[in-house]
Amino acid sequence: MTQKKLTALTGSAQTQPKTSLNHIGDQDFANIVPVIATQISGRDNNVVSAKALHSALDIGRDFSTWFADRVEEYGFVRGVDYFTDDDMTAAWLMNDQYSPVSGKNKGRGRPQKDYFPNIATAKELAMVERNEQGRAVRRYFIRCEEELSRSAPEIAAQLRQQLRARITAANLYKPMCAALDAARAEQGKETQGHHYSTESNMIAKMALGGLTAKQWAQIHGVKGEPRDSMNADQLEHLAYLESTNITLIEMGMDYHKRKAELLRLSQRWLAKRVGGAK
Repeated sequence: MTQKKLTALTGSAQTQPKTSLNHIGDQDFANIVPVIATQISGRDNNVVSAKALHSALDIGRDFSTWFADRVEEYGFVRGVDYFTDDDMTAAWLMNDQYSPVSGKNKGRGRPQKDYFPNIATAKELAMVERNEQGRAVRRYFIRCEEELSRSAPEIAAQLRQQLRARITAANLYKPMCAALDAARAEQGKETQGHHYSTESNMIAKMALGGLTAKQWAQIHGVKGEPRDSMNADQLEHLAYLESTNITLIEMGMDYHKRKAELLRLSQRWLAKRVGGAK
């Protein structure tokens, strides 16, 4: 795992001990809630310290209780919306000894457990506080996102492509299941849960190198919904196969014939994609 400070957004690496968080709107948020560029499970992420955010928002509640309540209330997912000490090294907080929240030496004892929301989650956490600090911090995170988009336009474009592909794949799964339901009903057969999973696994194996989505997630250390961590090519491949499978189901092909045809079309799709990349 590699971790580095996102210096374009975070400014200097020193906190200012005299900073009053009661007047956070006038302060340099880059010193108080630094945004860190890091890799977790092989994926680039920009995260912040929830402890630093809690302090900046001037919340009058215990940190652990506040964060746990927000996770439950808004349905934040570990490994997607935020990470824990188990997911990444907490030493990114400036260095192994220094805390940007308090400015105090942390060399003694085990540091308090922290959480690491991504920028989108941090922005939402700031927004729901409904106070001046929250509005100011939210504006800061919006500027961070804008700066990230300007400084790395190719990454921003990749993320937009991944989002479009994710939405397309999501929109096709239910129609595929509905087509399977209808086809089996015409044959007087009831559709069970394992029939859906069989279709899903068949398609996933073609797009993920012979692995089901669950197997792929386990190998890559992915938590939560596997498709949320797939890249645009994988998602577009899945969407193509799901769309094609709907057509084949509606044509009345049985499972084995559909599998053979989908495999042929999958290989053709991959060959075109590789050829187009040259």
